[in-house]
This record gives sequence, structure tokens and C-alpha cells, in this order.
Amino acid sequence: MKKILFMNFSPNKNGNTYQIGKELLNDHNYEVMQISDYRISQYGQVYNDDQIKEVLKKVAEFDTLVIGSPVYWYSVSGLLKTFIDRLYMLPEADALNGKELYLFAQGSAPDNDTINSITFLANRLSTLMGMKLKNVVVDRSDGRKILSNMTIEKEI
Repeated sequence: MKKILFMNFSPNKNGNTYQIGKELLNDHNYEVMQISDYRISQYGQVYNDDQIKEVLKKVAEFDTLVIGSPVYWYSVSGLLKTFIDRLYMLPEADALNGKELYLFAQGSAPDNDTINSITFLANRLSTLMGMKLKNVVVDRSDGRKILSNMTIEKEI
């Protein structure tokens, strides 16, 4: 059976991103990782209480990652961007290799440039980390497009 981890990259633990992810995964067994519960330092400024390795150790236990992010300033949240930045040259980032990736982002009426930018980011992330990108959907805060255009595959 596939093990699914929903990684909520919103600082609002019970906000739109979380609610959309919960509805998206309602027919699946999954765990939730609230990234706002972890301290992940900015690239180049790693502090003693940094927890990126702890996050990646947990990620290693799963086959499928569903990443949810709000759209802030025409891109993904700072939490997600910092996470991605920190993967650079970090041996523990090998935990992502071979994982299936679904990424959704929701915000206030994202324009085409925002959609293209986030789609590009998901493609680069999956390529550089050796992940299998299954789907990317960027939508408004209500998530209707996400819920109708993203299906998380079940194991056959």
C-alpha cells in the first residue's frame, strides 16, 4: 500500500490549503506534516535548532508526497521556497528520490504568469530531486479546480 504524506506549507495550519488537502485525500490513508511546526533555516544561515534533516527523515518513510501551498506574492509560500532552497547540496535530500509528487497551490485569483512559475518550480524540483511529478494545479482559494483536476492515484 502506498504511504502518502500531505505536507502543508501554509503558516495557517487549518486554513484553505489544509482544508483543500484534507478534501483531496479524503478517500486515502495519509499523514499530515504541518511544516510551520518545524524550524527550517534559510539557506546559508543554518542554526542549531534547524530541523530540515528531521523533516527529510520523516519524508523518507513515504512513497507519495502531496505538497500544498498558498500563493503569496505570485509564488509559493516562503515555507515551501525555503524548504526547496535548503535541498541544495544536502545529502539527506536523497530521501526525495523516486517519490511521487503532487503539488497544489491556492490563492486569490492567480494569473497565468503565477501558474506558469509554480508549474515550472514543480517541474524543476521533481527533475532535480529525481521525483515522479504526477500533477500540479494552481487555483483560487476555494480549490474547486484543484479538487476537480487533481486525483491522487490509489495503488492497484
